[in-house]
Amino acid sequence: MDAQKDCVFVSEKSKIFPSTRLFFSFLLCLCFVALAIGTSNISQSMVCMVKKPDTNFSCPLADPEVEAVPCNNPKQFAWSSIQQGLIYSGQNFGSLFMVVTGWQADRLNGKWTIVAAMVFIIVSNALLPVSAGVSFALVFFLRFLTGVGDALLSPASSSMITRWFPPKERPSALGIVTGGRQIGTLIILPVGGWLCGNSGSKFLGGWPAIFYLSSVVAAAVLVIWVVFSADKPSKHLCISHNEEAYINRKIEEENIGKRNTRRNTPWRAILTSKQVWVAVAALVCHEFPLVIMLQFLPKFFSDVLGLSNTVNGLVSALPMGILFLSKCLSSSLASYLTANGYLRRTQSCKIFNFIASLGLGICIAATPLMGTLQQSVWAIIILCLANAFAGLHTPGVQTALVQLAPAFSGVITGIAFTVAACFSIFNKLLISQILVTGSKHEWTIVFEISAFVAILPTLFFTLWGSAERTEWASNRVSVPKDADQKSNDSGSSTSSTIQAFAKYSMFLSHDLTNSA
Repeated sequence: MDAQKDCVFVSEKSKIFPSTRLFFSFLLCLCFVALAIGTSNISQSMVCMVKKPDTNFSCPLADPEVEAVPCNNPKQFAWSSIQQGLIYSGQNFGSLFMVVTGWQADRLNGKWTIVAAMVFIIVSNALLPVSAGVSFALVFFLRFLTGVGDALLSPASSSMITRWFPPKERPSALGIVTGGRQIGTLIILPVGGWLCGNSGSKFLGGWPAIFYLSSVVAAAVLVIWVVFSADKPSKHLCISHNEEAYINRKIEEENIGKRNTRRNTPWRAILTSKQVWVAVAALVCHEFPLVIMLQFLPKFFSDVLGLSNTVNGLVSALPMGILFLSKCLSSSLASYLTANGYLRRTQSCKIFNFIASLGLGICIAATPLMGTLQQSVWAIIILCLANAFAGLHTPGVQTALVQLAPAFSGVITGIAFTVAACFSIFNKLLISQILVTGSKHEWTIVFEISAFVAILPTLFFTLWGSAERTEWASNRVSVPKDADQKSNDSGSSTSSTIQAFAKYSMFLSHDLTNSA
């Protein structure tokens, strides 16, 4: 009898389609679409904003002290390579705030935190075209604000997913939600390429329209989010009683996400945990080469392959589409394999991460070999294949990160992505310093460095990586006060509560009641 109390069996079922929680996942996806449009737009617009060093245009001057600019390109800027690198990395500087927002994600109201994130994205993009003609420093500051929006959105959405979705549905929910990043990139790159092209340049001056469009999209998403979202199921106006009860029973702890629930963060245990730092290092090695894919790919197609702006935007979007499909399919496959007992959590993470890192490294290393216009098709195919491998990191190291200590996943992911942001800043500045002229030789150096970093986790994460809940995470969980418990399941034992917190991982794909 006592053994049965340690497990909570739920017989009720609630269809994911149609359901309010599925609708909510699409709302979060829209937020990430707006974020991706507002952050990825710089990769395409930078190609149009910056004057190339070999510009041969000249204009007659009445005053010899007036600087000459191309007659047909009045809105191009003579930014140096280091200035361009700072603009690229401005978003990452803002993302450093994630170490704070991740710590507070479970205490803040997720709905209004995301509202604040959308406001930062709207303002920073709307003001950038005007600020670009005033000061380089203003452009950097506005990109910094865009990164702050990312720092608010990502932890808040992770925390809300743990409140809205039962454990076994979280991989699919995350595939929908985080896939918004790739969808947004797929939208803005071809549109940005057209706006930079000869036809699109007549609309609001070309590249400024990219940022105005990004701001309008974020504003529209903000209105939809305010009207239809809620911090958790119990606050949503449209959710049925049966679906709300199903969610509460499945996650086995109604108080998840309540801001009056307080748990002491085991900082010493987190900062001295070998499993945490191995996962953080693997995440850094994963994110390092993706800087090329996410922000420098249009520049590579322009510098080396010589593609036009319109074609550049269309082609740059292809790898993002492959990355989106890879993330969704591999996460679903990992859920199936672990839920049916074919693989244990750690085995699944290591296998997927090994394949991802090895394939990504090989493909990136091979890309410079296809560095001519005649070989452009093969270069695009290899880059698409690289993104297909990169998507396997989602059920790999990213899954491991949130399963080490589910009750403190916000803190750990905040630390991990803060460290990754620091290395992304270094990476963007390094790439900008190497790409002085944009020659094939310079790009080869960039790709080979990224390939070396990408392949490192095949060694250290395969040897020392883990996706098992750590002992210190289990011992530090406290039981919410009885006064805060309102559901009929509030009589669960302490042991059941500990198991429930362990199931809050956003990627967890199987029941822990048989393994506790």
